[in-house]
Amino acid sequence: MSANSLTHQVALIDALGTNNFFSVLIKLFESQLSVDSSSVIFYNKNMPPELLFANLLEHEDKIFYARFLDGAYVASPAYQGFMNNYADGVYSWSELMPDGFKNSQMYASYYQPSGIEDLVYFFINNGDLGFIQFCLGRHSPNPKFSPVELSLFATMGLLVTSLIRKHVAFTLQQQAQQVLPLSAVVSERVTYLLDNFEAEVLTRRERQIAKLVITGHSSQSAADNLNISPGTERVHRAKLYAKLKLRSNSELFSYFLDQLTRLY
Repeated sequence: MSANSLTHQVALIDALGTNNFFSVLIKLFESQLSVDSSSVIFYNKNMPPELLFANLLEHEDKIFYARFLDGAYVASPAYQGFMNNYADGVYSWSELMPDGFKNSQMYASYYQPSGIEDLVYFFINNGDLGFIQFCLGRHSPNPKFSPVELSLFATMGLLVTSLIRKHVAFTLQQQAQQVLPLSAVVSERVTYLLDNFEAEVLTRRERQIAKLVITGHSSQSAADNLNISPGTERVHRAKLYAKLKLRSNSELFSYFLDQLTRLY
């Protein structure tokens, strides 16, 4: 451990329970490697997500607030990891991506225009207090995180997750959360629309496939999740497209966002 790293770790411990904690945490990582963006999101299955901290590039910042936090987060690999109860730890972006995600509308409408090359996530389960997602990003033209850098994240994982957990507990005890809450209505509408997507028109199986496609799954991944063949999945998907007068996955995703907006 270098003296510089130790200095940053001591500073991070001193920042526990303060508004500067996440800024100091980012400096700890920046003392070891290059990081272009970062964010911390609090999830609870009974509440809407809350943004605890964000340090984003300018072009990503606009898309993040306009689309991601306004409902499109349901298609992000990290959110799906949370919903599927992933364990505490460090996860690379590729680990969380469903098959074919980079061909999805979510990737094309948010990640690609944001210039994101790679992401690393720290998942922290705080039990009844909720679930924390701490994310570090690399943006074009910078390269993806190298195997050595990913190994560094893994090495720091236990320290970082433990300190974030303690920080959140301290902050709640002090009743000094500095968060930007999303409307609870947004979360309720997203969940409702995904579970009841065009229920009067589509069959149960067609709604299941629509939900998987909207949340970033490829045809193969959707078929695997439903334990059906890719051919059967394609038949159901063709039927739902015909019923909704759509022609592609991108049109389905846009249709979903349009329906979500109409619920406001």
